Amino acid sequence: KYGVLNTRNIKEVVFGNYTIETWYGNGAYFASGRRHQLGTEITPAARKIDDLLSVDGFWLNTLYVCDFCFKYTSDKSKMDVHKVVCPLNRPFPPIGKLVYADTKTKRLIKKVRGFLHELFCQNLSLFGKLFLDDKSVYYNVEPYDFYVLYGADDEGASEKSSKSCIYRPMGFFSVETTAWEPDNNLACICVFPPYQRQCLGLLLIEFLYAAAEAAGQMPLGPEFPLSPYGRQLYLRFWGKRIAFELLNSPDRGGCTTLGDLAVRTGFRREDLLFALEHMGVLYTSDE
Repeated sequence: KYGVLNTRNIKEVVFGNYTIETWYGNGAYFASGRRHQLGTEITPAARKIDDLLSVDGFWLNTLYVCDFCFKYTSDKSKMDVHKVVCPLNRPFPPIGKLVYADTKTKRLIKKVRGFLHELFCQNLSLFGKLFLDDKSVYYNVEPYDFYVLYGADDEGASEKSSKSCIYRPMGFFSVETTAWEPDNNLACICVFPPYQRQCLGLLLIEFLYAAAEAAGQMPLGPEFPLSPYGRQLYLRFWGKRIAFELLNSPDRGGCTTLGDLAVRTGFRREDLLFALEHMGVLYTSDE
């Protein structure tokens, strides 16, 4: 089963002060056994997952997820107790390495290594599955690096946090450090629903390419197939960058090859073709 379901099985998730309707199902939240330490209790449901598969409708109406460490429970009182003692409930996120900071917009990106912070990354992956259709890695996080985007969330802040700036996770992307294809720079990307439509996904992708360029890892691109959300983000990012390069080319009006664009953008040729086709600017010439 490994968490993959054809229908939603959790109606909504309470994430901090936000109540979010889930997009996809996730049976992994209901797995028992050696994974019990992932949540604040053994399992959100009393029955085994095999029994739940025959249930019509939602397996659980409300799941409570800590908006600091992503631990979860079906009991609100347990989450209230947990958040008081959560070691990540700090104004500045104490986990991971700071790799990006914007003091004007109050945005941070922390690099969290899967093999160092396994429990955090497992819980983060489980939460992301509620909004990603094709995500299938939840537990084997050791070969992945997670880049978590944090922001000063005034709207979702509690009375306690409104007195000082507290950074909360808004989304993430992951990179497989042992990928078979070295030109893959992304395994999955997700901006949580309360923080969408703020161009945060584009910020993550732009950071990803900038970091790869600084490390001399260009050209590269995401792992396929992309989720619908990831596909939309990348096509928008690629299209804007391609248009900029073509309009500002010193040889504007002349001949520009895919190789030229790959060098100037750092995008793979197949990604360039994919974006150009989506932009509707490809045509066949008789010459």
